[in-house]
Amino acid sequence: MAEPLTLTEIKEYLRIDGEEENSLLTALLSAAISHSENYLQAPLPSETPTPVKQALLILIGHFYEQRAGEDIPNVVYVLLSPYRAHLW
Repeated sequence: MAEPLTLTEIKEYLRIDGEEENSLLTALLSAAISHSENYLQAPLPSETPTPVKQALLILIGHFYEQRAGEDIPNVVYVLLSPYRAHLW
């Protein structure tokens, strides 16, 4: 499956120039995908909806800026909730 976001999209969102942070941003994308899939209780769709992409960008920004492990912004869950699998 192709990644839901490109490194260019992430860097534009975070306003990062240069390539020094590329490996960190790639790792943060993986962490954001994993966190989102755990919350959704399903893999991300192959064609990722815009609200899910926005949630990923917010998560990546949060992970990048809040390295002390602060709470994830609630808006992430608001954006992801419509796509959450219902397992009952």
